[in-house]
Amino acid sequence: MSLAKRILFLNPPGKKIYIRDYYCSKVSKAYYLPQPVDLLMQSAFFNKPDYNILVMDCIAEKISETDAHKKIKSFNPNYIIGQIGSVSLIEDRLFYSTIKKENPNVIMACSGDAFLEKHPEKFQKYDWLDAIITNFFKDGFKQLIEGGEDIEGLVYRQDSAFITKNSKRSKPIDMAVPKQHLFRGNYRMPFANALPMATVLTNYACPYPCTFCIMSTLPYTTRTAASIIAELKELKVNGYKFLYFSDQTFFQSKTITNEVLEWMVEEDYGLSWMCFSRVDVLNEKELKLMKTAGCTLIMFGVEWAEDDLLTHYKKHYTTKQIETTFALSKKMGIKRLGTFLIGVPGQSRESILNTIEFAKKIEADYASFNVAVPRSNTSFRTEALAKGLIDDSLEVMDQSGNEVTIGTGVLSRNELKQLKNKAYRSFYFRPQYIWERLISLRNWTELKIHSKEGFYVLKGLFLKS
Repeated sequence: MSLAKRILFLNPPGKKIYIRDYYCSKVSKAYYLPQPVDLLMQSAFFNKPDYNILVMDCIAEKISETDAHKKIKSFNPNYIIGQIGSVSLIEDRLFYSTIKKENPNVIMACSGDAFLEKHPEKFQKYDWLDAIITNFFKDGFKQLIEGGEDIEGLVYRQDSAFITKNSKRSKPIDMAVPKQHLFRGNYRMPFANALPMATVLTNYACPYPCTFCIMSTLPYTTRTAASIIAELKELKVNGYKFLYFSDQTFFQSKTITNEVLEWMVEEDYGLSWMCFSRVDVLNEKELKLMKTAGCTLIMFGVEWAEDDLLTHYKKHYTTKQIETTFALSKKMGIKRLGTFLIGVPGQSRESILNTIEFAKKIEADYASFNVAVPRSNTSFRTEALAKGLIDDSLEVMDQSGNEVTIGTGVLSRNELKQLKNKAYRSFYFRPQYIWERLISLRNWTELKIHSKEGFYVLKGLFLKS
């Protein structure tokens, strides 16, 4: 009988609270840190007795670089699936290079926004890299390990060549349950009302064409309802108290999502949860079902207060639709978080100030103001290159906007940073808003989480402004 292959799922250490997953790396704006969904979904494909699995989330477990190397050497993995981020690229590439020197026979595959494009160049530049996972919803790396023929979503070395196996949109996947129990870090989200929390992904990518986002370039795929329900059952049995659905567009697959939510209602599932969605996807009936099934908060991409910007960047909805869906969500008793994007090419100070006021007008419970980042493999990056706002060599980027990457051509990087800080102060420091947030808290866990998040937001505003 052959020995089990040793496989390590690795989120590297870092100097900051880095979030590297789902092709959108950033520094946590406050203290939030969900499970790394790339690694989580890949864990569904590897099982005992064929594989001996170790998860090391060095960010969530607060493992230092020195201790990480010791643990890796002790485990002596045959294979590593690791996260790599544009935000932490300098640190990450040095860390992985050292791992390869200390473990020369290990086969390493990475997933992350730093490796979304120019794959041959990446392999030539990083001799420690053996494979790039371009679709973590597929088992391409496992197929490669086991000599399978149905490799998808993977680019890999083969002798002196680089082999690309693209993935495509597929029928719903009957995926095995991801091994959430192996992810033992301190995971948290600012809107959770109970702990511990679990991250769940019911679909992959997004079918909408927003030009500033990488998701539209990926092949949208969903899991079957049975697959999702099996995971939800296991999470409840294992004691999780809150769920974060990290789908880019929750309820995009109407039939499947309806079946899952109706099961949650019929079974009196009892766990609260939050999600991302779009204002043009959800109607009043669906919002009511979500509320009944335990939804406490929805995050919507609002972006701007002007319809011409929504049109230019292909959001495919209007400010009127935004106002309507926010009002319906409030009517259903679901909290709303709006995400807003400032600093797109040509955007003026007046436009940004209008966006800040719009966040108040739609009565968002929370607002996240992000500075535009020319992410790899997006048409927004192409636009920024064409306008001379960036150089094509730009690799290190922070999606959160803690470090502003580019100006708008009208506003400088420093002006954008100041406007972002102004947005947070203007939205969150309203006396009436603070009072409403305080009286909305329902338990000690919510108070603790909000207090810690608030502290880190204040720290970011006053120490870095």
